[in-house]
Parts: sequence; C-alpha cells; structure tokens
Amino acid sequence: MAILPGISHARGLNVPICYGFSCETRVVIRVTPAEWQSVVGWFSPAAPTAADERQQIREAIGWMEVIVGNHTPTHLDRGLNLEKEPPEKLGQMDCIDESINTTTYLTLFEQQGHLRWHRVIEPAYRRSMFDAHWAGQIEEVKTGTAFVVDSWFQDNGMLPYIKESSVWKDLRWAVLIHPNRN
Repeated sequence: MAILPGISHARGLNVPICYGFSCETRVVIRVTPAEWQSVVGWFSPAAPTAADERQQIREAIGWMEVIVGNHTPTHLDRGLNLEKEPPEKLGQMDCIDESINTTTYLTLFEQQGHLRWHRVIEPAYRRSMFDAHWAGQIEEVKTGTAFVVDSWFQDNGMLPYIKESSVWKDLRWAVLIHPNRN
C-alpha cells in the first residue's frame, strides 16, 4: 500500500482521486479539516465489533464520495454503468476507478487509526462471463476473513456493498442489485 498524505488541521488533506473509466482523469483534491472530520466522525464512538466497524466503513465511504463529489464531477456518477463509452462520461466511474478511490479512502482511515477491527488489503478481482470486476478490500484482523467494499453498484454517495470476498467472487449480479433476495 502506498503511504498517503496526512492531514494538517490548518490546511486540510490532499487526496488523489481518479475517474473517467480506468482512471483516465487523475486529480488531487484538498479536503478541508471540517470535511474530513465529517467523514471520520462515522468512526466515533469506536465500533464494539468488527461487524459494527464494517457498517461505519460503509457510512464513511458513502459520505467521502459526497465530499469528493463537491470537488469533482464524480457527483454525477451513476451505479452499474456498463457502457464502456457512455454518451455522458463526465464524472462517471467504472469499477477500476471505484476500487482505487475506495482503497485510497480505506488506507487513509487505517493510517489515521480509525480502523481497529480491519486492515486494508489489495483490491479484490473477479472475472465473470461479461467482464472483469474490481473492488476495494479489507481483512478482519481477528479472523483473517476478507471483505470487499464495492461502490460501483450504487450511485455516488450511496453506501457501498460489503460482502465476504469468497461470497462476492461467486455472487450473481442480481444478488448485488437486489440484496434482499437470496
């Protein structure tokens, strides 16, 4: 994992972001101290269990996407964008963009001590009959169980899916789109 910049309470946090399919556009945004506090506030109080921390991660990632969308056109991103060349590409992200950005956010959370029950690991990858798919990934410290953190299925700012990686790799698309169906 790359070491990402820390936060100076006076100046804010520089965060590398990419979008535009396969990280075609790369920018560094400055997240203000107030914005960053609104993101990491989801980790307070500290989670009493790993499952609770995964829910905090969902909330923090969703809110971080909103903050990033205030600085970039990613607020226009729509989930499940399967078209490789959509008519309106501005701000759209494929799973590569989403997995890289999610891993960046997770790494910042980890580096600043907000993750107690999980550590960030390499992004997850799976190949399906249609296409390959990437997602951010964390590992529960106590059990070693890996979980994907997948933002691609939702519009910008919505909560990402967190599933055990072994389940995610075998999951049919319909289960992710309609999570209440088994």
